[in-house]
Amino acid sequence: MNKFSKKTNFIILTVLLVGYLIFNGILLTGHELWRDEANVWLFARDASPLQLLREIKYQGHPCLWYFLVMPFAKMGLPFPTISVLSFLVMAAAAGLFVYLAPFHPVTKFVCLFSPMFSYYYPVVARNYCLIALLLIWLAALYPERNKHSVFYGVLLGLLVQSDTIVMASAGLISLMWLWECIRESLKAKKAEALLNGAKGLIFPFISLLFWIAQFYQVSDSPEYQMRVLSVRELLGEIHHFTFHILGRMTGQGELFGWLLIGLFLAAGIWISIKKKNLWPMLVMAGAFLFEVLFSIMVYQLHIWHYIALCFSLIWFLWVGNSAKVLSEALLIVLGISMFFRWNAPEENSSLSNALTGLYSDGVHVAAYMEEAVSPGEVVLTTDVSEASTVQAYLGKDYGFYYAGSLQKETYAKYNEEQSARVSWEQLKERLAERFPDEEAVYLLVSPTNCIEDVPDEERENWEIAYQTKEKSARGEDYTLYRIALP
Repeated sequence: MNKFSKKTNFIILTVLLVGYLIFNGILLTGHELWRDEANVWLFARDASPLQLLREIKYQGHPCLWYFLVMPFAKMGLPFPTISVLSFLVMAAAAGLFVYLAPFHPVTKFVCLFSPMFSYYYPVVARNYCLIALLLIWLAALYPERNKHSVFYGVLLGLLVQSDTIVMASAGLISLMWLWECIRESLKAKKAEALLNGAKGLIFPFISLLFWIAQFYQVSDSPEYQMRVLSVRELLGEIHHFTFHILGRMTGQGELFGWLLIGLFLAAGIWISIKKKNLWPMLVMAGAFLFEVLFSIMVYQLHIWHYIALCFSLIWFLWVGNSAKVLSEALLIVLGISMFFRWNAPEENSSLSNALTGLYSDGVHVAAYMEEAVSPGEVVLTTDVSEASTVQAYLGKDYGFYYAGSLQKETYAKYNEEQSARVSWEQLKERLAERFPDEEAVYLLVSPTNCIEDVPDEERENWEIAYQTKEKSARGEDYTLYRIALP
């Protein structure tokens, strides 16, 4: 490529990247944060590092994202800071992808403006953005992995801590690297390559042990219970969830799923023959199978988890880099189908809803409370997780009490205390005992309600201070009552 072509290509790629940042920046400005984002912020803000590590198994994610968020939350910065962090992480991922990935600019355009890169990871602030950055970084650094073995190993270790769903990707990439080091040492009849690789491989191994320590006895949580299936049942579920995942991502049926699988197999076989290395294909296949099995055996995964597979795919095609036509075709077909799925009417996190709809009403409840409710007043909530969005926007001045236990709570711990139910009569007795001088309390009612047996005649006397008028995408619709106490 001559200097003029290089300059033109650089300008095209820069325009592409800037357009991506502007597009997602617009989506970011209109995004209402919700409970999954709020819970991370509150957990990082209110827990000590040791407490965080003790309780993190109930959150379902390893610690990396929480520790990245922690200093900003503890400094007292506003809750939307978490969105800026995810946006910056994805900006870095997009920059590496745009300037370094061995794909055509058209393919990069399709990927960037599809849900692979847009909205779900840069705008909805969750730990999954780290998966995108780390897998892209690992792909870019792959040719020089032995030259920078310690740094490459650190990236693999961080990938383990980004999310449990990429454990297979991290583990198989590590095994692939180990196999390559062994092969190189045998070929050279020297242990130098193996010893050099071992310097890096120690990091994902240590990170794996750390992950095990974090999730030790995770089965204590009601959220994560292993299912036991017969071989026949398991095979049937593998078939079902394979096409469930592909259908959820693309909005298409089983026939289209087979098309994507066929393109993957064709590209994988071509790459394996050209590279004389089956490992890149095994990494991608293993990543997909792991998500399928996790959905079957432990916990049904969602769109954010499935999008992580796109970055395992990008890693596979980037590292393989020898099936150009098939690679570009697979990414373009997948990206376009995901874009149309994103715009489907039944998609609650659609592009149209991101631009004009209501994602969560927590921000508006918080704005009302800042004006009408003083921090010293008693506020009860019917669900800690759903109320966390409101509390994160309000900041530390406001404290909420969970109605089921009358304990002051901020982030969801997913324990028995935070799932306790209470009758209205019991609650009135506890309120009179706990807050004898209060004339009234506020009750923030969300879709999940822990209060039972409220007589209609009493509920009619509750004053509605605020009520969500429009249905939100994440089901975070609230009614704030002011209830006079006897």
